[in-house]
Amino acid sequence: MKISAAVLAVILTAATLCAPTSASPHGSDTTPCCFGYLSLALPRVHVKEYFYTSSKCSNFAVVFVTRRNRQVCANPKKKWVQEYINYLEMK
Repeated sequence: MKISAAVLAVILTAATLCAPTSASPHGSDTTPCCFGYLSLALPRVHVKEYFYTSSKCSNFAVVFVTRRNRQVCANPKKKWVQEYINYLEMK
């Protein structure tokens, strides 16, 4: 029973941390804006492409698109984000 509660707590925490990091359109503009950043690095094999948020957005971010077409926001100042961008550019 204790294990089930612990697993549920971990899942809820992960869902809470990941929810605000998704890119969503800002107003009538279809360019996504980010309102938070992913706290941990994604596995690089899941990332297929990236783009930057619009200058109209309040937070500048890199949006990684996963193999399942999920858009995830990341802080462009983080080392892992820069490494992923370099990797994708070399492909």
